[in-house]
Amino acid sequence: MRLWRRLYIGRNPLARPGDRLEARLLVTFLLLALAAIPMAASLGSETYAGRLAEAADEAGTRYQTTAELLADAPVTVPTSEVESADVAATWRLPDGTQHVGEVPAHRGAARGTEVPIWLDERGNLTEPPTTRIGAATDATSVALSVWLGVVMLCALVFLTVRGVLSRFRSTQWARDWARVEREWTRR
Repeated sequence: MRLWRRLYIGRNPLARPGDRLEARLLVTFLLLALAAIPMAASLGSETYAGRLAEAADEAGTRYQTTAELLADAPVTVPTSEVESADVAATWRLPDGTQHVGEVPAHRGAARGTEVPIWLDERGNLTEPPTTRIGAATDATSVALSVWLGVVMLCALVFLTVRGVLSRFRSTQWARDWARVEREWTRR
């Protein structure tokens, strides 16, 4: 009931026009936040479909192979807390040619350890293809970000208007109090 009275000021004789404006603005922004849910879900769905198409394309152009480490991976990396380090390794391309380069390997991996790597169609190192879970995670992130952005924008505008109305009310209260004070001091 308290929330209903706050949102629906109605014909309360003590409610000022600023109170009514603030209540209407709050209801409007709550409805806007609710209306943003389908929009955010739609953007998330489009992102998911796009990432799945991208994953299908990547699955056709990327392949996994193994690389053999040519050196021991460092045990510790003093400047960061990364779990992997780039280590010299060798691997074979699909045409049979030997390739040498640096690949990420777990810290402490010994020379001769086989490390799984992903290559593109030209034989260059690349990231693994996007998975369904990765696409779903990206879509969820987009949907939540959009919705939270709308909610934060509504909250920011509401709090700004509320602050302006509060200052206006304080100024009005000070003016009215000064007028009443003069009348009380005359008697």
